Amino acid sequence: MRRLLVATLVALLAGPALSTELRLATWNLGWHMDLSLARTWIDQCSRPFAPSPKDQRWAPAAEGPLTGWQLKWGRDAAIDWDIGKLPPCDVYQVRGQIVPVTPEAYAQRQRQVTEVLQRQVNADIIAFQEVSGRQSVLEVLPGGAADFEVCSYEGHKVQRLAIAWRKRLGAAVSCETYWPLSLPQAPNKDQPRPGLALTLKVDGKLLRILTLHLKSSCVSPLEDTRPDGRGQLDGQEPNCLVLQSQVPALEAWLEAQSAEVDTLVMLGDFNRDLAHEAREPLTAVVRSDGKATDPHHLGNRVRNLWRELNDGVPAASTLTLLDVACPGDATTQALCSAAKSRRLARDEYFRLSGLEGLGCRNPIGLDHIALAGAGRAVTASKIALGTMGPASSASSLGTSDHCPLVADLKW
Repeated sequence: MRRLLVATLVALLAGPALSTELRLATWNLGWHMDLSLARTWIDQCSRPFAPSPKDQRWAPAAEGPLTGWQLKWGRDAAIDWDIGKLPPCDVYQVRGQIVPVTPEAYAQRQRQVTEVLQRQVNADIIAFQEVSGRQSVLEVLPGGAADFEVCSYEGHKVQRLAIAWRKRLGAAVSCETYWPLSLPQAPNKDQPRPGLALTLKVDGKLLRILTLHLKSSCVSPLEDTRPDGRGQLDGQEPNCLVLQSQVPALEAWLEAQSAEVDTLVMLGDFNRDLAHEAREPLTAVVRSDGKATDPHHLGNRVRNLWRELNDGVPAASTLTLLDVACPGDATTQALCSAAKSRRLARDEYFRLSGLEGLGCRNPIGLDHIALAGAGRAVTASKIALGTMGPASSASSLGTSDHCPLVADLKW
């Protein structure tokens, strides 16, 4: 008894155990390039284009009636242009009209990104999506990136991933590109983006992070409730079929990499409204065949991505999806909350994404942070971009169509 009392007294005098606290952030920067590549893109979009006599597809030419800035772009536009190498020329628009970009305007946009990262995000670890690589991140990190390490990868396509972390956290234990998410068995033009996994040892504890940018345009089961409607992950809609193919690779990474680490984080642009899926009844079907814990097999279709990932097997892979809070007035916060359980009406969505709301075209529902292991965080918070979000003129290109998402992690 005496020993117990002495031990208790020592513990009280020592005070509470110290905990590690880190601020995490994820931000899709929207076709963000380093300045050198941006200049190449600007030169290519400024060239004349002419319809080919062979197939009438627009292509760069010695002379022509239009420049790349004047063409009508779109996913299936009749233009000879590889968006895997350079962004389309319509990235920046004001009231539906393409903004021709100059190197000076692009440099100003970089300064705006830096300002948001320094004054509002202020994170220890930042996961980026839609960046052209390591150099593009180094150019926008605060303080000339003097306090940061950055890992990324080369090749594949121009929309890449990167993770930046403060040097005081130490060198990376590992930083690896997770290629299975890119579906390497598919033709190159049909391959989505890979994942990027960083492992750090912080205060003697292993922290493993996966940032990702999954296939777009299969966002929510509430989009179109018909069996093959837009957003039905287990349907035949082409974009949903690609996302469906990424699920086994994503789950395999989670189950393998959650072992023997103190905290695991999955964050980034999931291109899927996980809040909508998380709010489905526990009795709702997760797969077309079998249980979420069963091995994947040919012909089986996953219906609920979040429940499939978070099936609790193995136990170390059990994830917590952070609730998302929005800044702003009562209307903005009410719409932010309502969007987690229903599809917003058109005017509601414009209010939330507009200057009075968050100031980004994709305000909520795509970007998420999920934790497993000892790490704890109550909520993730959106950063409002306001007038710096959308393009407003040829000299003000806007920072991104996504708002940053931040969370304070403790363990």
